[in-house]
Amino acid sequence: MFRVTSLTAMSDRQLDRWIKRVAVLALIALVAFVGFYVVDRYRDPGPTMVDRNILALEETVRADPADLVSRGQLADLYASADRYEEALTQYSAIIDSGQDLELAHFGRAKAYLELGELDAAAADYQVVVDIAKDGEMAHIDPMLNAAYFGLGSIALEQGRFDDAATHLEAATRIKRADADAWYLLGTALVGADRPAEAVEALQQAVAFVPFGWAEPYVAMAQAFGDLGQADRAEWANAMADLSAGKPDEAQARLLTITEGEVALDAAIGLGLVSESLGDTASAADWYAKALAIDPENVAALLGMGRVTEAPLATPLPELPEPGEVEGGEG
Repeated sequence: MFRVTSLTAMSDRQLDRWIKRVAVLALIALVAFVGFYVVDRYRDPGPTMVDRNILALEETVRADPADLVSRGQLADLYASADRYEEALTQYSAIIDSGQDLELAHFGRAKAYLELGELDAAAADYQVVVDIAKDGEMAHIDPMLNAAYFGLGSIALEQGRFDDAATHLEAATRIKRADADAWYLLGTALVGADRPAEAVEALQQAVAFVPFGWAEPYVAMAQAFGDLGQADRAEWANAMADLSAGKPDEAQARLLTITEGEVALDAAIGLGLVSESLGDTASAADWYAKALAIDPENVAALLGMGRVTEAPLATPLPELPEPGEVEGGEG
């Protein structure tokens, strides 16, 4: 065994060897400590809250298969856990009982949709529509709105553009502020070669979500192009660029259309571009040009207020009700 009584009595070679041995021992001790700490602290988290609820409901349903409330809750939990096949089994059992049909068909439709079974999903959505469309509260029924939306999105995905438009128009009649439904409706109308109607629907979509959403502007550009309105198509493409985080491209497009019938929209767009680039002085100049064209333009007034932090000299006009923005009803 190697022993020394004084470090000063060691040769350089012995000292180097001793230091290496101490380092190895320290490393072994560190690894052992870390391992002990991990083992001591680790606890199996066990099943999640959702898993525990599923297990409890499974037991309840096994004990009482006629308990449709628990069966419906179990189906919903299966769906929330992406266990769609099991959700289908539970929804189908409820439907076979002849009770709670609207909720069960709606839940099963969503499960079928997640599994990519579009025809089966559409069939269930149609049942929901048939049950709810003549109800006293049909005009504000959120489940009916969602069923029409589901039918429209499926028809759109399948290339049945006129059918999609019919369903999505019904969805927007129930929920006027449904920007997604207006967007899909506009897309369907573009596909159905109905560009003027498409523009109206897409204008509704961007009225509710004017910034940060490029897709409606892209569809609108196509619709304007189909109508032979090149400057408006360029404006829509510029707004799509701005919404997609490409202000330089948007600015270049807008600067080519600052004269003529789209001068107002172009000026407002350039104000927004300048704002996004942090150039408030330039933004104020563009909003001033927009207000010279239309002193009561809401977007220009709001933009000027943002960049000048000054009270508005002209009161804002009343905002239009949903469905009454430029373009009318979709």
